[in-house]
Amino acid sequence: MLEQRRRIRDAFGAAAPDYDKHAAVQRAIVGDLLAWTRPPGNMNAPLLDAGCGTGFASEALRQRAAHVIGIDLAPAMATLAAQRGESGIAADLEHLPLRNASIACYWSSLAWQWCKAQDAAREAARVLMPGGRLQVATLGPDTLAELRACFAGLDQAEHVRQFESPAAIDAALRTAGFVDIRHTRHTRSGYAPDLASLLRDIRGVGAHTLGESRRRGMLGRHAWQRLCAAYEVHREPSGLPARYDVLLFEAIR
Repeated sequence: MLEQRRRIRDAFGAAAPDYDKHAAVQRAIVGDLLAWTRPPGNMNAPLLDAGCGTGFASEALRQRAAHVIGIDLAPAMATLAAQRGESGIAADLEHLPLRNASIACYWSSLAWQWCKAQDAAREAARVLMPGGRLQVATLGPDTLAELRACFAGLDQAEHVRQFESPAAIDAALRTAGFVDIRHTRHTRSGYAPDLASLLRDIRGVGAHTLGESRRRGMLGRHAWQRLCAAYEVHREPSGLPARYDVLLFEAIR
């Protein structure tokens, strides 16, 4: 396993026990994807919950397929999903341990942003039956833009991961052989009373810095004060916002 994939696995594994306490935005995006997509139509064929996390979507997905296979890079997440009725397999979405053309629906909420879209799309196409449906929620490049801008005033480290554009994901799907591709884009926001709490929520879902040029040390007190002051300009009546650039995709194999 590549070092970056290992870091992602370990970060989400560490977050698993308390993930649901911090995942209000993530739960809302699950609802967005469910509401926007069409049921696959074949209740008897398996549905893959790709990047299942704690299995929050399990109950809803069982309304769409009799058998839900949950796969997550972090074994601790897969174990929690199994407790909610999924198969609970620890595996990489870029290398799925499934047979060719073995599932009717590939469903994924907030996992593709941690993958290379071309690799995830290729594997999705491989495991889907002809005519099978792909349904993905992921994050776009404007995610946490305010936080990225504030950190940029401090140093050159990659504090916020760069996510792929809608055009890049669309291209990856077309290259993998998908057709009838459609997508939509909207913003979801979480709020916190202060910057420390906002960052705690981000870390609480395992989504802290995982870039190649991430900072190796702690911020000093003066740098932290500067960062807090810079972020205060974004304060709203509900608190300090963490904005997520949400991309929803649906396509046919």
